[in-house]
Amino acid sequence: MFHIHAISFIRNRINEMKNIKKITIVGIALFVGALHFLIGPNYQGPFKLFVNGYLIDILLPFALYLLVSFFNQAFIRTIIVRALFVFLIGVCVETLQFFNVPIFGSTFDPLDYLMYGFGVLLAIVFETEILSKYEKVDTG
Repeated sequence: MFHIHAISFIRNRINEMKNIKKITIVGIALFVGALHFLIGPNYQGPFKLFVNGYLIDILLPFALYLLVSFFNQAFIRTIIVRALFVFLIGVCVETLQFFNVPIFGSTFDPLDYLMYGFGVLLAIVFETEILSKYEKVDTG
């Protein structure tokens, strides 16, 4: 009888931890989206050049990588595929800007490619070092 209650407790705990992970990811995405609209192109505070030029180019791929983890498709479950998928979206957007197609901005900057990669790399580290702890619960 105790064994059945223990297994039930562990399963409930795993579900709670997965919910915490989902809430964390959605919270980050909402924060990044709000920050993007609140700061806007007219930010005048500290680190003005970095914030206006590169901060969103780091944070958007970071948030998108985490959101893509919600997809329930087998092909996108691996870190490498998810990272390439998100990075290539940024590359496409920036390349279109080079050809004067204004999607999510209108200024081409080759350093943006580096910022997209950095944002994806940060997301991978965040996922593997922090979010993965929410899934490492022993059920045996």
